[in-house]
Amino acid sequence: MADEQIRRLREELLGLDVDAVEFGPGPTPPEGAKGVDASTVTSLVVTLSSSPVLIILGRTLRDWVNRANGRSLIIRKDGRSLEITGARTRHDQEIIDAFMRDDQP
Repeated sequence: MADEQIRRLREELLGLDVDAVEFGPGPTPPEGAKGVDASTVTSLVVTLSSSPVLIILGRTLRDWVNRANGRSLIIRKDGRSLEITGARTRHDQEIIDAFMRDDQP
């Protein structure tokens, strides 16, 4: 299940104006593999060359979290991290936007 979800998220992120979306460190399981350790497939590395897409990326990730119960993710950027666990308020979105722009929330 985690494998399928992370692959769908990867495809959605590839639809944005990003340079690349790669699986994080560790072995990439074969497509459709069952019984895979979720920690090996739940990390994606997004490469960007344009900063305006950062806000769109943050909103896309927030929307992905909100589409299913129990989803969460951690964004790591420049030694900082932000956990998104179903941000639904305008203030929550402002915090995500500020993090993606490098403003201190």
